[in-house]
Amino acid sequence: MISIDAAEASKAEGPIAQGVGGVQLQWGSYSLEDTRRLNEELQRGALKSSLHIPLFIATDYEGGSVYAPTTLGLAELPTNMMLGAANDEDNTASLFYLAGRELKRAGINMAFGPVLDVNTNPKNPIIGVRAIGGNPELVSRIGAAVISGFTTGGILTVAKHFPGHGAAEQDSHKLMPLISLTPAALETYHMQPFKRAIEFRVPLIMTAHILYPALDPQKPATLSKAIIVDLLKKKLGFTGLVITDSMDMLAISSRYQIHKAAALAIKAGADIVLLGKGDFVKARNEIVRQVKAGIITETRVNDAYYRIYETKRAAGFFEAQTYPSSFDKAYVNIAETISREAVTLLKDRDGLIPLKDTALKTAVIIFAPSRFSGNALTLYKALSAKGYTTEQSVFDINPDAKAIAGAVAAAGKADRLIIGSFQWAQAQNINQKKAIKALLALGKPSILISLMSPYDLPNYPEAGTQLAVYGMTAPGMAAAGEVLNGDTAPTGRLPVKME
Repeated sequence: MISIDAAEASKAEGPIAQGVGGVQLQWGSYSLEDTRRLNEELQRGALKSSLHIPLFIATDYEGGSVYAPTTLGLAELPTNMMLGAANDEDNTASLFYLAGRELKRAGINMAFGPVLDVNTNPKNPIIGVRAIGGNPELVSRIGAAVISGFTTGGILTVAKHFPGHGAAEQDSHKLMPLISLTPAALETYHMQPFKRAIEFRVPLIMTAHILYPALDPQKPATLSKAIIVDLLKKKLGFTGLVITDSMDMLAISSRYQIHKAAALAIKAGADIVLLGKGDFVKARNEIVRQVKAGIITETRVNDAYYRIYETKRAAGFFEAQTYPSSFDKAYVNIAETISREAVTLLKDRDGLIPLKDTALKTAVIIFAPSRFSGNALTLYKALSAKGYTTEQSVFDINPDAKAIAGAVAAAGKADRLIIGSFQWAQAQNINQKKAIKALLALGKPSILISLMSPYDLPNYPEAGTQLAVYGMTAPGMAAAGEVLNGDTAPTGRLPVKME
């Protein structure tokens, strides 16, 4: 499989004509209709190739810090950690059924998700709100609900990142992480959700670009026969397809040539290689060369090929594709319900929630990327609609000295503060932290809301009232507003442990 942005779709024409097995969609035009037209063109190209086999067309549809699906015109999902905090299996399954129907309408047949990593390390820089939580039983249950919903909606799911990314302290997009846990700790804790997914007949599992010395002291999971074949396929009994994480991530590409790594992955037992933006022809030729040289056996390649073919046949790829009508209010209703159930009150030392006295001047000061400014308005609207005297300011996630001064000035005019902190995972933005510290130092009644990863909250012990929403989605921000104005009680439970 290769990865493309919609604007460079022509780059897929050559690989598709030569038999590439699938395409991962990344950045789009923000139009679902454009996405569908693109996918129809891609599939027409595949059917004109010498193999006449339809493509896997996938995207990272998991919500939260993975923004690309929104650019494809897809509905904004609650974050995985929001799902964990809500802990509502029925609504989760229903939500992902509806999301699956929307994917089908866009011409997408595969979702790289759910994320089944158990986020046990608060310092994890890349998983964060991408994880359902830090408890394997919770991740297993809610992950199974996601799989059930997607499957019922006709979407192939890809559980990731085996055997678990949640204990890492490094980002595999930048370097090769190392997880030094015992085999027992990995299997009984981090692999539990994958075991449950296998019981639910998840069709694909994605490997992690991580070294696990206790399982294989030399090779990362993606290139390890000990992990892919001996552990996943034989010991755990997984009979579906193993797909690699993207081979253009620096964990792999900084240590191996991508085309060589692709061949190593096939030899190790992977059935599908996600090349990312790597060279398809070069990778294919290297695999062919190694098969002819006897380095990779024909049996290994044929096994992967025929099981891929059967997966596509069983999923109805060779039948005429129909696009269901756009989903109705049901998706929005369930997303709103889960968002409400997820909102978590960690502490309220000064009894500020719900807000009292609508006449008090309230400054809502939010730090977030500019693309979330529209969602920020839903919080403001929820307060204004109830008659609160509110002014809202949105500053960049990385505020400079001028922005920090502006935030402090806005706070100075108010009687109380609602501060929105936005961090992706453990990696903290120093300037944002500086700004929030300056606001809290004013000594005014303050409510600190973690808008994305809750791991930022322990940085502010002076904040006596702390709320977590786990994702700056429009429903999530509306739910936060409802909790603040007293329409909704915060019933969510923190799904991870924090230091």
